[in-house]
Amino acid sequence: MSTSDSANRAEDTARALLSQRIRRVAAVDPEATAFTFGDATYTWQHVRQAIDDLDAMLAPYPQARRVGIVLRNRPGPLCAVLATIAGGRALITLSPHLGDAGLAEDVIDLAPDVIVAEDDDWSRDSLRDAAEQVGAIVVRSGADRALTPLPAEGTPEPAARPAGDLAVLMMTSGTTGRPKRVALSYLQMVAAFRAAGTQVDDASEPRLHSRTAILWASLAHISGLYFVIAHAVEGRTVALLERFDVQGWAEVVRRHRPAHVRLAPTALRMVLDADLPSSTFESIRAVGSGSAPLSPELAEAFEERYGIPVLSTYGATEFAGAVAGWSLRDKQKWGSQKRGSVGRAHPGIELQVVDRDEGHTLAAGEIGVLCARGGQVPTRDGEWLRTTDLASLDQDGFLYIHGRLDDAINRGGFKIPPTVIEEALEQHPAVLEASAVGLPDDRLGEVPVVAVTLSGPAEEDELMDFLSRRLTRYQRPVALRIVGDLPRTPSLKVSRGRVRELFVAGADKT
Repeated sequence: MSTSDSANRAEDTARALLSQRIRRVAAVDPEATAFTFGDATYTWQHVRQAIDDLDAMLAPYPQARRVGIVLRNRPGPLCAVLATIAGGRALITLSPHLGDAGLAEDVIDLAPDVIVAEDDDWSRDSLRDAAEQVGAIVVRSGADRALTPLPAEGTPEPAARPAGDLAVLMMTSGTTGRPKRVALSYLQMVAAFRAAGTQVDDASEPRLHSRTAILWASLAHISGLYFVIAHAVEGRTVALLERFDVQGWAEVVRRHRPAHVRLAPTALRMVLDADLPSSTFESIRAVGSGSAPLSPELAEAFEERYGIPVLSTYGATEFAGAVAGWSLRDKQKWGSQKRGSVGRAHPGIELQVVDRDEGHTLAAGEIGVLCARGGQVPTRDGEWLRTTDLASLDQDGFLYIHGRLDDAINRGGFKIPPTVIEEALEQHPAVLEASAVGLPDDRLGEVPVVAVTLSGPAEEDELMDFLSRRLTRYQRPVALRIVGDLPRTPSLKVSRGRVRELFVAGADKT
């Protein structure tokens, strides 16, 4: 058997494992609760119906494998995700937070065979026009019945681009131009679940768990999408929140009494600042945190206030989830000695740190570029994947992250390369040049701001409105300044450091 045949067989096996696992879990007890949303409860039968409905809708189109879902944190899109994976199809993530023009451009560029969206999004003329242009099968997602076909102007003619080994065409939290896309295979997804201890193999009989998991991270990004699939695979009830707010989250914690919760650093800070009563956390044994750097000071403040360990993780969209993190056992043994670490490599993952220029492996404690390899890392034949993170590994295998090689702005876990904002602004006919930078922010870590020079008349409000139609909510700068010239280095490159100074209180803003 050739190497390519072996790889294809492994991918087919992974696809079958994951898709069949979801179907088997949904059949364990169809009347049991699969997820809640507000005061409403949805059973596994509701999920099974969505799987059957999508199968029936696509039966006349056997080549239609790529399903685009506008991923709001609502019951319909959640079911659409599970139905897509249960069908072994390819999920194309579409962000509801893009402006009308940005979402339409995404649809036209990606040409999914099927587009699933809520009524809120189908009311956008631009989305309907884009769906018609690419000949997509159009489907409504909703709370009543998860998936129902929508009437189309003509007969759908899906593009039917080859899906190959694709499980998810994922939007990264930091996008370039319009959202940057990362292809995740079924093999990667299965490897990521196994590394985290989630059982996906046929040998284990599926069962339903009594503990509920709270899910508030956006389904449009890996931090939300990973867990909605993982929780279904392990038969765990999900309490779905449309967005994070402290009091709403705390109410759900008190109602469902989970053993573990996940709070990104921004959310952890918000919970700490709200000074919730300790009784809120009576059932909780540990708090997981990821998606952005977690300062030791914040973790320690939370642990001191509530007496609950905070377990940080490290991962990336390209890895289909986390590749390193703290276990509760490691935290109890090493926590005080390994301050600031993001934990150790997950099973099946190897990490090394190399010199940023020459590429040779560095000794324990030396800072260089982090590289990874393993089943969920998208490389072939045991090759190492070089990340954009600066890191060190100590003699016990604990990983420390020391920053990034690039200029990405980390806004509460959503990484935004400055070119996202700059390229969008430079589409405006009056903008000559733009430079975006990040400013420190107590709650979000960083927020983006941008300075522009003009070749024609324009106002700051006009430019901000122009951006709002092209960028996601997370990418939009909190401030925009029109300047006569952008500051430059002696080599005439724009000096991001001096651009940043334009926005610092007391700096010369001319």
